[in-house]
Amino acid sequence: MKPGIILPKNTFFYTISLESGQGLTREMLELHYPVPKGRKVYMGNHVEYKGFKNALISVEAKLSDGSENMLYLHVGLTELDIACTCGMPGEKLCFHGFMTLHNLAWFRRLELEDYYWPGIVDDDKIKDKFLTTEVTKNWIKVKPKEKFGNIFKSNIGFAERERFSLIEPAKTLAYPIGGQEAIAYCMAYNLGEHHVHLPILMACLGVTSKLGNDIVSFKQFNHQKKLIPNVSYTANQQMLNAISLQQHDIAKRQYGMPGEGKKQEEQSLKQEMLTLWEQAIPLLLNERYNYSYYTYWLRYLRSKPRKSDMRDCKYSLERPVLSLQLKLYQDHFALEAIVTVNGNPLQFKNKLPLFVVDKATDLIYLMASVQDDDLLRWMLLYNNRMTILKQHFREFQDTFFAELSTFYPVHFIDPNSKKTVPYDFEVISNHLS
Repeated sequence: MKPGIILPKNTFFYTISLESGQGLTREMLELHYPVPKGRKVYMGNHVEYKGFKNALISVEAKLSDGSENMLYLHVGLTELDIACTCGMPGEKLCFHGFMTLHNLAWFRRLELEDYYWPGIVDDDKIKDKFLTTEVTKNWIKVKPKEKFGNIFKSNIGFAERERFSLIEPAKTLAYPIGGQEAIAYCMAYNLGEHHVHLPILMACLGVTSKLGNDIVSFKQFNHQKKLIPNVSYTANQQMLNAISLQQHDIAKRQYGMPGEGKKQEEQSLKQEMLTLWEQAIPLLLNERYNYSYYTYWLRYLRSKPRKSDMRDCKYSLERPVLSLQLKLYQDHFALEAIVTVNGNPLQFKNKLPLFVVDKATDLIYLMASVQDDDLLRWMLLYNNRMTILKQHFREFQDTFFAELSTFYPVHFIDPNSKKTVPYDFEVISNHLS
């Protein structure tokens, strides 16, 4: 029997209930088969993934007892079904099935959620349209194609939905002469998903160009343990320095938080940081020298600022407005986030934590809320696209979108008129039949 073919209707599948999400541990497996004793039976077994077609994972098993069989796994919402070419006499989990799953769960847990795509993987044409499948003998990777972003799974929702929670509706001097020492302010930030600190403001000492238009070299950061000596700060700068110290303390607390209960405290720290940036930006507009500075972590702010990593930084007092746009295609819907300032969509140069940078103007905008920032970062993590099959839209509406659309403006692109209209589920429902 070839891997991935549609099996006969009378093929017996043994069912194993899954717990703790769609994963299988050895402890769970051992409840379904008398566990063989001794090490010898577990040695010399050769198991290879062969394919993922028609919602079936094909695995070839050549075991130490000389048997050779094909196993077929089907992942459901709360169960794993397994068939074997031996037929599983007595409709019980066979030795080949047990040893194959035992081998696949070698690192204590066999993760199966990537194989659960209801409405998609049952038809290989649909699967190949929406998903990419990479098969090796040791693993199979299944993920949405980049253009479809984050695909809604029936009964589960979207990947990494816990990244944000809905709380509230969306909101909408005398300069030094050239060649002299001067105080500049830089936004220190980094990007990525791990070991990221929130953007903080840092004062630093620099030397101006001959015309005094910019800083040509940087000497020292100013922080609590290493103050810049012999500097007379203006009242505006003293207020900025006080904000900087508070932000630095928040960033250190954020990095040192334990994993348990981290999310709730992290949201509180983000809000504190956002409030401080709201206070800082009007003050920064009074300063001549503003820069952004990429740092790999806070400890890099102890050393001398690197001129090559300093970039001009232009802040705006405007706050961006976050909305959503829903578009209907032949067999699915696509949802994306839109960020506007004064009604004009921004083209993102990059997305910093708590900020967006407009590609056209290089202006830096502070997000209106932590919730807006979390939602936008989650969307951008998946190419700013959520994909929902038409057959799943009612469930998507009931479990996710009804709430989201009360917090954020949603615009629907009508496929008939091509016009953009306010979202109305009753209107959308006419397209679902």
